[in-house]
Amino acid sequence: MFKKLFLSFIAIVVISQLGFAQFRMGPIGGLNFNRQVFKSNTYRYNDLFTTKLALNLGLITDLTISKNISLQSELLYTQRGGNFKSERVNITEDYDAKLGYVSLPVTLVGKLDVKGAYLLAGAGAYLEKMIISRHSFSSNGVNIESGPLRVGTNMYTDQIKPWSAGVKLKAGFELKKGMYCVAFYDIGTSDLNPQFTVARNKTFGVQMGYIFSLTEEDRYNRFESFYEF
Repeated sequence: MFKKLFLSFIAIVVISQLGFAQFRMGPIGGLNFNRQVFKSNTYRYNDLFTTKLALNLGLITDLTISKNISLQSELLYTQRGGNFKSERVNITEDYDAKLGYVSLPVTLVGKLDVKGAYLLAGAGAYLEKMIISRHSFSSNGVNIESGPLRVGTNMYTDQIKPWSAGVKLKAGFELKKGMYCVAFYDIGTSDLNPQFTVARNKTFGVQMGYIFSLTEEDRYNRFESFYEF
């Protein structure tokens, strides 16, 4: 139900943007610093996880709602995953996961005009579908399992769920000429694990891009204020 509502909202946003005068879009990309968080009733995974470096790449759109507020949506390929190493009495376990998602974040962004640029901060939500999964698991240096994860929702046979959702926070700046740079934090709120252990993605990252004005009116308004002295 949540997925249908979210995708319906995305469709409404896209349709409304097509007919709006100040609609802009452009390419973005950056780095992800990923962690996976595991929780179990029988074992604490605290301080076992290490950060994995990965990439994000896609398109961003910006719909101006008012002078200081816009609605930004993104279509991204983003890499997530995590790694943990557990050392207990006579047992050392190492797990590594590399996950690739098509992600659809939507954020409401506030902007502060500072002459030639905007300072911005926003919050919203994202929904994403897994398209790539790789993992490896070893115990005492011996590989136990590796390859694609079993994707599905069956708690007895599957290893990871196909859909993920969460909250997105971001802050940064945008030059009126179009350059865009933000830091973001994606907080997974959905359980990725169909089995008993709870697993969630958490990602801190940075993005850079260039957002193009698609109308003469928007370009004029931006460059007129950019060159004011």
